[in-house]
Amino acid sequence: MAQLIGSLLSLSGLLAIFLTWRRRGVRAGLWRWGLPAGWALLCLGLGLWMVSTNTDQGLALGSVVVMVLACAILARQGLALLGKPAKVQPVRETEADGLALGKGYWGRATIRLAGSLLVVPVFGMLAGLLWRAYVPGDEADRLMGLAIVAMLAMTAGLVIQLASRRPYRAFGGLTAVSVIAAGLIFLPGLFG
Repeated sequence: MAQLIGSLLSLSGLLAIFLTWRRRGVRAGLWRWGLPAGWALLCLGLGLWMVSTNTDQGLALGSVVVMVLACAILARQGLALLGKPAKVQPVRETEADGLALGKGYWGRATIRLAGSLLVVPVFGMLAGLLWRAYVPGDEADRLMGLAIVAMLAMTAGLVIQLASRRPYRAFGGLTAVSVIAAGLIFLPGLFG
């Protein structure tokens, strides 16, 4: 049952990501939350797959389900384009695309570097330790999950930090989530 719910969550997450992409990232109304909500649903679906069986097998099977669902969503559009010549659209060059160093460039570059080297590894390690502390199962499964979750969290953290237009917000958000995770991991041991 958990695998079916995980598959439905993954499907709804993929559809939210796809529809947000089709709307070109609308920033107004409910659609501005489409991309984060889609990724969150996708991660919840994979998490249910991981919990329903042992960690490595559940993540592998859940990832295959996500890939099959993504191919099914994109198949209609891909088959419609088959045999048609590709559209060539002119690309506008903006100042941001060039090598011009605008106002605040060095501050954003510094905070991206600091976030990538300091905050993101701590974020990944704390996510793995949070997994190990709170997910039930064998010690071997929890250690395997720790390694997988730490790598996934570090990858997500790097994407968030490096792709953000406002790296100060990403830096602050990742730091806040890391502090909350550290509290959830270490405070019960101190006071319990």
